[in-house]
Amino acid sequence: MYVWFNSQPKWTAITIAAATVVVSRLIYATIKYVRSRKSEVLNILIFNELSGSCAAKHSGRAPFKCRNKYCTKSHIQSIVHQIDQAQHSIDIAIYTFTIIELLEACKRALRRGVTIRAISDHEMICSSGSKVSSLNRLGVEVRMPRTTAMMHHKFMVIDGRARVNDLRLKDRKAKPRACQSVVVYGSTNWTLQGFNGNCENCVITSDKQMTEQFQTEFDRMWKSFEYSSCKVKTCIK
Repeated sequence: MYVWFNSQPKWTAITIAAATVVVSRLIYATIKYVRSRKSEVLNILIFNELSGSCAAKHSGRAPFKCRNKYCTKSHIQSIVHQIDQAQHSIDIAIYTFTIIELLEACKRALRRGVTIRAISDHEMICSSGSKVSSLNRLGVEVRMPRTTAMMHHKFMVIDGRARVNDLRLKDRKAKPRACQSVVVYGSTNWTLQGFNGNCENCVITSDKQMTEQFQTEFDRMWKSFEYSSCKVKTCIK
């Protein structure tokens, strides 16, 4: 083999070049895989009777790193952090929503140019303290089911792949921004009672299958409730 390579300099060069390309691609794929694994998001938030036990320690202005693994404030900040990472889209399907910190995070997202859509229950949109109606006043389109069935979902998809691709098709001039699809879902409503009184759960994950399935369901509902968005405005004072 050594003699053959020496006698065929042209093929030797081609073989070495091809091997270099293959090895380089393998190294690149390995690095990309390792980085993607490191950046994967998985955060499980548990709310229970202990969630508010540290509330007094958070009353000061100074930053406080809470050791309570059920801490309401820390859990809310985990969700806020994901909203603050949004680059293109936020799709919210929530039964009821009254937490001001999450509304403020959505406001920041809107100022960054992030597109927000919301789906909520027709009876809860105009309930006392509803931040869904606040989103609508900020220009966010809100839709709801036209039937008497509850819209009882509690999930949010951030930068869902299908949604981001759709937005890019509509605005080809927009500069693509790197993003990661994340879904926030669980049993809890975005209310003080949900985060600070009930036994609830909330999962934050970048799992591809889960983000895609939740995005698919949101898109299905959005299309199904296409002619109900105008009714939201009639209940907003």
